[in-house]
Amino acid sequence: MAAATDEQVQQFVNERVRRHSELARSLVLACDDDRASIDSVYEALTQQNPTWTDNRTDGPPNLLLGSDVLAFNSFIENVRTYIKGLPEYAVILKACVRPII
Repeated sequence: MAAATDEQVQQFVNERVRRHSELARSLVLACDDDRASIDSVYEALTQQNPTWTDNRTDGPPNLLLGSDVLAFNSFIENVRTYIKGLPEYAVILKACVRPII
């Protein structure tokens, strides 16, 4: 296989590297925001007798349990910790061109 041309490399950077870097940054920012907002929800769900039940009526395939929300909390914390801890995360941020919205 022949090496890519400069134009092909640029196309890859534009269409994949930058786009996926934006997605990675967006995921971390969304997890940061969720983590900043979950404290009172976490407290409610870790009481001895939590009272919350998922009451969506629009037909989701699964109703969630309190333990599912707590698992989501663990997931977002792990995602934040892992991605931000990667030395390559600085390159991901460097590749982003769109402003944070």
